[in-house]
Amino acid sequence: MFSREELKQNLIGCFEIALFMPNGFERYDSSYSTAVRSFFVPVLLLPLVLWVWVLRSEVEPAAAVVLVHLVRMVMTAVIYLGLVYLLSRQYGRQEHFFKFVTVCNWCEVFGTLLALPVLIALLTGSDMEAWKNYAIFIQLLSYVYTAFIATRVFKLPWEMGGFVAIISLAVMQNLLDFGLYVQDLVTVAV
Repeated sequence: MFSREELKQNLIGCFEIALFMPNGFERYDSSYSTAVRSFFVPVLLLPLVLWVWVLRSEVEPAAAVVLVHLVRMVMTAVIYLGLVYLLSRQYGRQEHFFKFVTVCNWCEVFGTLLALPVLIALLTGSDMEAWKNYAIFIQLLSYVYTAFIATRVFKLPWEMGGFVAIISLAVMQNLLDFGLYVQDLVTVAV
């Protein structure tokens, strides 16, 4: 999967990017094979994310919840990356697309670490009302990171990086709403 040195470089790059250090991007390769292999990172983190959705649902069968949100996440990735590729082609920056995919996938590690306090609160039965502001903060922070990554990798102005982040927001939110709608349909059917 990943060599020890590659794992080390990618994790260091992830945390450098989390600190908004531009040299973090130099640690990532821009090849197709690296981009494809980087999808192992979100796949490894996927059970944790799906577990949260199962814990949040109260009535639905766990298998239906997992299936709905798994399909939603795959659709989100395909649509979002497709739109980003079209945008990168429009600006003649498609040679940086694989690096963008690699960096975004590896930065899922940092995003998951930021979300761990919310997960722990959910597991311990803490009052989630207190964590809602933090959850909103990390969601907004993820869009700032997306804009930073797009700006640096594609060598675009901040405004375009922000637009890439808005695309991310639009795709994720609409597919989340659709996924919750389908989840409600499954609940009614069961």
